[in-house]
Amino acid sequence: MLLNSPVARRESLTMNEAAQPCRWYDQRIDDCQQQLAVRRRQDDRFARARVVTFLPALALAIYGYFWSAVGWPWLSAAGILLVAFILVVRAHEKILRDADELQQRLCMNEIQRARIERRWESIPAIDVSVPEEHQAVANDLDLFGPESLYQLISLAHTSFGHATLRDWLLSPTSPAEIVDRQQAVSHLASAAALREELDLRGRMLGGSRDGTLAFVEWAESGPYYCSRRWLVWLTRLATLAFVTVSVAGLVGAVSAESAFLTIVAISCVNLLLNGFFAGRVQDILGRVTSRSHDLRQYRPLLAAIAELPVNVPLFAKLHSRMGPAPREPLIELDALTRLVRFANLRRDGLLGVPYYLSQLFLLTDFHLVGRLERWQRRHGPLVRRWLEAVGQVEAISSLATLAHDNPRWTIPHIDPSEQVVTARQLGHPLLAETICIPNDVVVGPPGSVVLVTGSNMSGKSTLLRAVGLNVTLAQAGGPVCASEFCLPPVDLETCIRIRDSLADGVSFYLAELRRLKQIVDRSRDCPTERSRRLLFLLDEVLQGTNSVERHIAVARVVGRLIESGSIGMVSTHDLELARNPELREACRLVHFRESFVGRDGQQQMTFDYLLRPGLAPTTNALKLLEFVGLGD
Repeated sequence: MLLNSPVARRESLTMNEAAQPCRWYDQRIDDCQQQLAVRRRQDDRFARARVVTFLPALALAIYGYFWSAVGWPWLSAAGILLVAFILVVRAHEKILRDADELQQRLCMNEIQRARIERRWESIPAIDVSVPEEHQAVANDLDLFGPESLYQLISLAHTSFGHATLRDWLLSPTSPAEIVDRQQAVSHLASAAALREELDLRGRMLGGSRDGTLAFVEWAESGPYYCSRRWLVWLTRLATLAFVTVSVAGLVGAVSAESAFLTIVAISCVNLLLNGFFAGRVQDILGRVTSRSHDLRQYRPLLAAIAELPVNVPLFAKLHSRMGPAPREPLIELDALTRLVRFANLRRDGLLGVPYYLSQLFLLTDFHLVGRLERWQRRHGPLVRRWLEAVGQVEAISSLATLAHDNPRWTIPHIDPSEQVVTARQLGHPLLAETICIPNDVVVGPPGSVVLVTGSNMSGKSTLLRAVGLNVTLAQAGGPVCASEFCLPPVDLETCIRIRDSLADGVSFYLAELRRLKQIVDRSRDCPTERSRRLLFLLDEVLQGTNSVERHIAVARVVGRLIESGSIGMVSTHDLELARNPELREACRLVHFRESFVGRDGQQQMTFDYLLRPGLAPTTNALKLLEFVGLGD
């Protein structure tokens, strides 16, 4: 069923307004390129400054120490230059970090520019595992994989972000939760700086989705050192004995010989402890310290979440899940970061030797692991909540960026009292705006089916996918490619792409029948499941048999779906289906049309992809036969 005229166009925004996101990203790209050029010039200057300060410092130190009769002036000058060298190195490292972030920002904005134009080769492809029960719909609607909805919208970088966004697209939630997501999306859509910061910090995690899972795995694992109480007390006593004897020897409370022999004995005990346990202890330290880069990126992500407004319900829920206070994770993460920094001294070229000496005499690694495991015991169970919150914010940011980049799109209305899906100026989300032809569509009410007819290549399958993709976006809490969109809560089922299986001995026809049986069974369950209605999209089904039996089979399947109270769309070349006695009253007929124009002495076929009411008046199969040279 159509709304108003099929040739109506979107008029909510001017072309100038629609181009604003492109200009915005172009300006961001120019700004990043200019700032990068400045950082590169600074990089060259500071690289030379490092040489200018270090080499003279080394020369003055050698001259003052070995050759000069009065060395202190030369050594003092060398010290001043050495301090200058250290300051130059720190400033240079900051410039390099800034340049790295600018390069990441440049890449981010170039990718978003490519997303607007649907230049898929410039958009990162993301591998997402899809549960078996959702694979049919995901494959039919191009939800995942190359040139997919997920590739278009995902700004998630953590494993929790990928899983959250995937689940939102696959599993519709309650209307109340959808409204909460929509409010959060609307808030972040206008917060460009915050969205860019979230994207940047996610990218700076290094692109490893396993990093967050490794951190959670450590946080939730059981203790090793602290579970062996005898080992804890033995290492403490050994360290206390070493410190006590050392101080006593220094103040003369015990003789130097006794102090020396005691220290040697304690060192032998420490060597035995290191021999038996140091390998396991250092493995634990390695697991934590290898995530030190990630910890530095988690902090700004959690800080951004802590600053989200509590008057947005979804953000308030995130705050409550993360702890009594929004900034509590930051405080605890800072404490862990300090421990990790200390542990990383082992790898420092200058401080590594003193650190390993402290391990020999003070068992530093054991005590450090003890501190880490005490942090793990107190805060480990909360880490998953923190990172799940990060994942939800990444999913919201992905949908918010989609809303920002497509100002012609709208936030849909989910109404449990509705019985129809109503869309004005509905377009296909995966098509660039320059080639997307919108149409007005209504699916429903129960007891009816939209029968889409038309010639080959006229746009029937694209229309079905456009409806399915926009329903998926709507129930995920995101914007939709339409000027208006209203729908009831629905469970979406599709039969568009079916494959046979030689390995299982399943023909194309049998594979389609099995899929249709799943949809019919689901339609019977939907009225009693969470008050959700089934929305089915069937594209040219049961082509693997003869036309007479196909007509009967399709009529029977569609009839059962209608009887169950489901709503949906069926595309077909079988024009007689609209005259079937069982379906005649239920069918709402729409069609696409082709036209033939003469050009350079030849006829050419064109399509306007505009949806019109009624049954298709023409077909083009024989005409296509002539076009490919198989006519008379």
